[in-house]
Amino acid sequence: MTDTLTVIGNYLFGWTVISLAVSWCLALVYPLMLRSMAESSAEHASFYTLIYSLLAPLSAVFALIILSLPELAFPFISEHCHDTICSPHTLHMTTDTVEGVLAVFVVVLLLSGFVVLMARQLHRSRRHVKTLSSLSEPSSASYLVVESPHHMAWCAGFLKPQVFLSRGLVDVMDARQLRLILAHEQTHAFRRDNLRKWVLHWVTNAWPRGRKQRIRQNFSNYSEHICDLVAARCEKGVTELAHVIETLATCNGDASKPMSSLGHHRQQRIAALQRELYLQKGEGKQSYVKPAAFLACAWIIATMTAIHFGHPLLEFLSR
Repeated sequence: MTDTLTVIGNYLFGWTVISLAVSWCLALVYPLMLRSMAESSAEHASFYTLIYSLLAPLSAVFALIILSLPELAFPFISEHCHDTICSPHTLHMTTDTVEGVLAVFVVVLLLSGFVVLMARQLHRSRRHVKTLSSLSEPSSASYLVVESPHHMAWCAGFLKPQVFLSRGLVDVMDARQLRLILAHEQTHAFRRDNLRKWVLHWVTNAWPRGRKQRIRQNFSNYSEHICDLVAARCEKGVTELAHVIETLATCNGDASKPMSSLGHHRQQRIAALQRELYLQKGEGKQSYVKPAAFLACAWIIATMTAIHFGHPLLEFLSR
């Protein structure tokens, strides 16, 4: 039993160290990923960005699997020996010293705390949605009405998202405006954008502050552009894009923004919506090869680098 726990602790330690190292490397080259997606639609950019954020933990898993197969891993491992033994061997981290045990214990403890925080956030989100549902008035099968004078519409929940509209918003919007807002929010629910953002938030938690803020904001923007496009297409409002954005902006918290940035923000959304409609018509050139090739190369390089440097690094850190 003790040996099994030691092995599990060793591999959790290895996975954490490799994931952190690869995450920092991927954060540094994220601007290159953005360049490769310059001609992609918001739908594809959102998908590529999510996959890119997951490369670090996935690369760590593949690296540890290969390191468990010494005959396969040995060609990729930097040369080093254990005393007089210089032959293929499985990953071996020293846990028979106080320093080694302490290093593994601290990393496993931190990782466990990380998982607990993620689980707590999921639980709190579920409880929040249940509370809102119990306080809401069911007006249809597609959304719930919350008694509030403010103009609000939002999608809440991770696994089973629901759409909520405030009473103040429902009372001032006409039927067409409500359809636009519902199309936007129901697209968030259908795509489970909250869950996607939650995953990306946690897997980029180790990134440098500036880079993780950038990738999170970009991913959020892609999600909004996708939902704006669905709303515009549902109402066939191609010639009234400003009206579509104005309607959606009334419930997106724009009222709290400074007037100087309000017009610029809406103009950006209109421009993004025009671009998406242009690409959807097939008039614009989309590149699927560049981002896909970049992702594949990044994954291969990250995995091979993790194997080459990870083995001696993990053994050194656990001494």
